[in-house]
Amino acid sequence: MRKLFAKTAYVGLMLLTSLSFLALYVPPQTLVFFQWLGVCLPFLLFFNVIFLIIALYKRSWYSICPLVAISANFQYFPQKIQFNTPIESPSADIKFATFNVQEFKMIHNLSSMEQTADYLAQNGVNTVCLQEVPGDYSVAALQRVFTTMPYAVITGGKSGQLQLAILSKYPLDSISTVSFQERVNCALFADITVKNQKIRLGNYHLQTTNWNQVKGTLIPQQESKGNWMDALGTISQNFRYRGRQVDSLRSIMDRSPYPMITSGDFNNTPFSYSYSTIKGDLKDAFREAGNGYGYTYRYFMKLFRIDFVFFTGANFQALKYKTGNVDFSDHLPVLVDLNIK
Repeated sequence: MRKLFAKTAYVGLMLLTSLSFLALYVPPQTLVFFQWLGVCLPFLLFFNVIFLIIALYKRSWYSICPLVAISANFQYFPQKIQFNTPIESPSADIKFATFNVQEFKMIHNLSSMEQTADYLAQNGVNTVCLQEVPGDYSVAALQRVFTTMPYAVITGGKSGQLQLAILSKYPLDSISTVSFQERVNCALFADITVKNQKIRLGNYHLQTTNWNQVKGTLIPQQESKGNWMDALGTISQNFRYRGRQVDSLRSIMDRSPYPMITSGDFNNTPFSYSYSTIKGDLKDAFREAGNGYGYTYRYFMKLFRIDFVFFTGANFQALKYKTGNVDFSDHLPVLVDLNIK
């Protein structure tokens, strides 16, 4: 019985891990199961490595199962580790950043607004997309602090709702906000002109995971009022919301007459329908210019890269990609130097 269980575990784990690539293609509105596989892929691969070591130690032919599973996910590793050589260029055409500022609240609710502005200025950033800007902040309030980027747009909204903002040293025009049905999350578009090239910027904040709200249910040490099924159901429903949101955004992006730089907090990993739908034929800045291990969410063992910068490869070259080693938010700022081809 023990041998049968072990064989079943080897084969079952191989199948689950090997099927995780379907998270990129199957809309969560159709079947949400594969999105869970995409999120759990780091853990699935870890257990495959453990099984491989055990099988090799026992000289079992079942070692082929974890080998197949690991090989089937060859695309995982370039999404986590890159070895590009950064190109230092103080005169890069666009020194871009995206940052979920978590309402500009650090520990003890101290404001991080000034520190964020100083950090971006020190790194020469001239265009930034911000997510989770407090609902009562105005364009004028941002302009007073982010003095190196005098042009700013903000989504606006009801009191208490979080906003998106785009700031730049370049004038912004053709501004539009995309609201998602029954959701407070949204997207913000604006155009800039650099070296006579019109560029469309996209700033996205997709449906939250609600992890902070449901983790007490899933982690026994924390107080909880819900139950496992409610928590998993909430996260699954949010996968579906994000699926509908990215379908809507993709149709808007396809109509853009200009090359794009698209960024934001996707609340999803690179192994998700959200990532693959928005990326399309755009380039991922981390894949093109990253160096080292890639993550943007500071917690959960630093396993997840959920903040992205994509760009039109035919029009831009990524020179350098880095994440800021700062504790202003639960996310890291993503900084990318781009040249216009």
